Amino acid sequence: MILPTEEARLRRRRGYQRRGVVAGVAAVAMVLSAFLPHVGIQAFDAYGRGLIGASRFFVAAQPDAEGFGAVSRGRLALGLDVTYLGLAAQQIGLLAGLGSFWSLAAETLGRWIRRLALLSGWLLALSAVLVVTGYNQLEVAGVPSRLGVAWVFALLAGVVMVAGGLEARKRLDSTWYWTKPDLNG
Repeated sequence: MILPTEEARLRRRRGYQRRGVVAGVAAVAMVLSAFLPHVGIQAFDAYGRGLIGASRFFVAAQPDAEGFGAVSRGRLALGLDVTYLGLAAQQIGLLAGLGSFWSLAAETLGRWIRRLALLSGWLLALSAVLVVTGYNQLEVAGVPSRLGVAWVFALLAGVVMVAGGLEARKRLDSTWYWTKPDLNG
């Protein structure tokens, strides 16, 4: 049995610590992006300010409702749709991210969990862009809206997940069919 040197053990420990901090930042940013205030319409604050409440409002909102008053209906419909698309992308990105953020800290990982982490990161980053774009369309349409800070944490989580997923390519573990070529057929 060959024991690792003290230098190798310290290098391995520093790698775990560095990757653990990155995974922790991603997890905290994802949780904050779900619970901090999102985009909303000032007249309809009864739906809550978190991700679920905002999504519930934007899925049910109709651009021809009387509560919106005399506004540009086309821009309002575009703003509602783009905002909901961003919130939906954030929800899917959060589900994928909560299932794969740990892979950023792992010493070795498989290619599919890495791909799930990358998908999560891209969806979270895209969701921030879509939410801000939808908010801008709502403002241009003449609807008094508010933009919370959750999009910042969604963008941060997305960038960390993508960067961590790209860096994790160096730590990919080969699968069983690479180690047993006689089973390939």
